[in-house]
Order: sequence, then structure tokens, then C-alpha cells
Amino acid sequence: MKKLAFQILLQKHKDRIFSYAFYFLHNREDAEDVTQEVFVRLWQHWDKIDRNRVVAWMIRVAHNQCVDLVRHKKNSSGYFRNSVQLDIEKIPEKEGDPALNYEQKASQKALLSALEMLPEKTKSMLLLHYFHGLKCETIGEILDTNVNTVKVAIHRGRKMLRHALSEQFPERSERYRDGYAMP
Repeated sequence: MKKLAFQILLQKHKDRIFSYAFYFLHNREDAEDVTQEVFVRLWQHWDKIDRNRVVAWMIRVAHNQCVDLVRHKKNSSGYFRNSVQLDIEKIPEKEGDPALNYEQKASQKALLSALEMLPEKTKSMLLLHYFHGLKCETIGEILDTNVNTVKVAIHRGRKMLRHALSEQFPERSERYRDGYAMP
């Protein structure tokens, strides 16, 4: 029974955990390591986890693993693997206008770069809310933060992203300033 339930959770949520770790770390190998560690810990702590909160528990473990990995790499030799450029270049282009494909990739690079400038907790909240579609209440539970704090951080994070993007794309600065380009 435990093995079957675990396998179902693994299949259902591995991509969510991986994508959270990837957007946080910007490195495929590190994101794979974090994802594996989340599921190892899930297996180890299976009997202690509330089944109604297992997804929040997994994302919280992923978040903590990402933060720990970033701290460890910053404190060690300064080496920090980064494969954002390579992974963005591998995104398949849509048929049609090459100029549009170029613009979309430039926008993706700019967004990832702008996300990197945010404080870790704000970046996490934006990723969880916009990339994973989680509600502020769930994010608060995952990050052990008050819901109002989550809402304020998301609001401020959006403002910071707008500012960073308007600097990178001055020709679109009016759209970013008005908030039309942000979700």
C-alpha cells in the first residue's frame, strides 16, 4: 500500500517539484538532485506526514533544499553551476516568425535574470504563485509565513520585476509600468 501510494505521488508531483527547483536554482542537475532528495525524504518520513498536506510538505522540503544548496555553494569555493543559457536555447521554436521566436527567448532570459535579482523568499513566492498556481494560503503554509506577508511579498516582487524589465526593455517600459505585461 505504501509503495503504491508513494509511486502515485511521485508520478503526479515530480514535475512540479523539479520545475520549482529548476526555476529557483537555474540548473538542471541541481534541480534533479533536489527532486530526488525530496522523494527520498518523503519515503523516509512517510508515516509522519499528514496526507492532506503532503504536497505542501514536498514543496517546503524542495524550498529548504534549494536554499541550503544555494547557501552551501556561496559559502564554498564560489562555484555555482548555472545552465540557464543552455536550457533556454533548447526551448523549441514555434513555426512562423523567427523575429517573434527571438523576442520570446529574449523575454524569457530577461525574466529569469530579473527573478535572480529578487530576495530568495520573494522569488520563491512568485514562483509558487505564478508558475505553480498555488494560492497565497498554501504558499504561507509551505514557507511558514503569514498569508498577508505572502500577498505583500508577491505585490512587491511584481513591482521589482516590472522595474527590472522596464530597464532591460525600455521600448516596452510603459507596458511594464502599467502592469499589463505582468501576470
